[in-house]
Amino acid sequence: MVKIFVFIAFFFISTIISAADVDGKFAVKGAGRKSCEDFIQAKRSGSEDYLLYAGWLEGFISSYNQFQEKTFDITPWQTSELLLILMSEQCKTNPQSRILTVVNGLFKALFPIRLESESTIIKVSLDGRDTYYYSEIIKRVKSRLKVATDYKGDETSDDFGAEEIRAIVDFQKKTGLTVTRVLDQNTLSRLFLKQSK
Repeated sequence: MVKIFVFIAFFFISTIISAADVDGKFAVKGAGRKSCEDFIQAKRSGSEDYLLYAGWLEGFISSYNQFQEKTFDITPWQTSELLLILMSEQCKTNPQSRILTVVNGLFKALFPIRLESESTIIKVSLDGRDTYYYSEIIKRVKSRLKVATDYKGDETSDDFGAEEIRAIVDFQKKTGLTVTRVLDQNTLSRLFLKQSK
């Protein structure tokens, strides 16, 4: 199982988008209206219903990106798999919560590290594997590595080579992560997200 780092807390909000009826109410469709209990059961049983949550989440992310002010991408480096794991962790402690409430809380926690405007997507080749990141995220990674390690590279460049790999390895060792030499979800989570102690 992927080792991840969970937020200190999720902050729950009732809505993200101001569009609703005069009383602030709106209809929730699909997986968003399900309970955490249903979500956890689908995950445990490995049923196809679990994939429906992933599809609903990706659609919700697209809608959020379209309608939330100053937001190009609320999840600029997080995979759907990581988001589902974070949802699962929150659902374990709040089994009666609706999925929409959990996702709203997750997005509120992610909001400060969102991508506010479009950024070029660049290919990063590390150890024979090609991955794709927003240029802005690469610059943020370098900035965080500069604080966390002895990385001395250029933070304004989106180039990623041997010096950056060395800094990633250093960071992974210092923080007790598995040394993968790549910007995996655990490394990015540790760089960007608040963690519980």
